[in-house]
Amino acid sequence: MEFSYVPPERITGNSAFVADKDEQHHLARALRKKPGDAVQFVDGEGWIYDGVLVRMKPEIVIEIRDRRRDRETESPEVTLAPALLKGTRLDTVVEKATELGVSAILPMRSARTVAGGRPASGPSDGPAGQRLDRWRRIALSAMKQSLRARLPRIEPVTSMEDVVGTASSYDLALIAWEEEVNRRPGLAAGLNAKARRILLMIGPEGGFSSEEIAMAREAGMVTVSLGRSRLRSDTAAIAGLALIMAALDAP
Repeated sequence: MEFSYVPPERITGNSAFVADKDEQHHLARALRKKPGDAVQFVDGEGWIYDGVLVRMKPEIVIEIRDRRRDRETESPEVTLAPALLKGTRLDTVVEKATELGVSAILPMRSARTVAGGRPASGPSDGPAGQRLDRWRRIALSAMKQSLRARLPRIEPVTSMEDVVGTASSYDLALIAWEEEVNRRPGLAAGLNAKARRILLMIGPEGGFSSEEIAMAREAGMVTVSLGRSRLRSDTAAIAGLALIMAALDAP
């Protein structure tokens, strides 16, 4: 089973309208659905829908028979802020973070970031915008494949300073640092058992500078260790997020 996706603005009353060409192709060609067949879809905001296909052309129309909130909407919201990485490594981070149930992803530039990336104002704003559009497509596919109902928000590339500036808006803000030896993400999460909004920041290939760590600590962020091994940045992002999810008992 795999969910289809219909954005909230395409759902009216007890009807859903599939206008996206990829979704239409998936339903009609890959799944070989036809009028009268049952279908399940999500809206990316935590709702799961059961419906029946009514019409396939010119756009697919689904009659909604039932809808329910997914249990993940009751879990704490975890935001991942990974530094930009070379090649397609951040693509993998976006995919796996979505599968693990992250609520938002904030790609960022830091002092030792090697990959480029200026802030983009929208999905079509040059190469940076093209990457943002690709990450959002990857997240959408991962959400459907992993049977989740919440589509993570992926923001345009920003600076580490800007992300640190938002630390106070979280119940718990963590930053992975290789020189931290005592505190692991799970233990740090236990510092605030009532945390509902959590931030995890992961550095680039060269790690964070001492000045960046000092800035983060001054903003109230907590440094955490991901273990004795020296992990690649993409591995660190996935491992750190998995540890937090397990500690919070989040699905």
